Amino acid sequence: MNIVNKIKEKGKELSVLEGHDRLHYLIDIAKDVKELPTSDKIEENKIRGCASNLWVVGTINKDNTMTYKHDGESFITKGTAKIIIDIVNGESKEAVSKLKVEDFKHLGIKELLTMQRQVGFASLIERIIHLSLKYNE
Repeated sequence: MNIVNKIKEKGKELSVLEGHDRLHYLIDIAKDVKELPTSDKIEENKIRGCASNLWVVGTINKDNTMTYKHDGESFITKGTAKIIIDIVNGESKEAVSKLKVEDFKHLGIKELLTMQRQVGFASLIERIIHLSLKYNE
């Protein structure tokens, strides 16, 4: 299944949750995020434009797939990042590098976020794409 189809599938799953139920879901899944080491919580890994601090690191695996990890100070931010990162983890660097921010509209999450969190949402996706491009050079 390609990544955009995975995004659409996740969007369908989330569509059964209405309004505040989606926000509660984001908060609940954020509790499963493992803390990043302090050494990874540096400016280079920080997502710009987020309402709260969020850091994302990415590595490439021997089979040219990507693995991302993240941590944040807000449960909503961490939960939103978890959904996105769960979708792209294990995908090829080429597939991730071809994504666009618009591809994630199918999740139906962005509309629930404040304007500042929407900026952070887009910055998070751009960071994930950037990290995959870094390994295409």
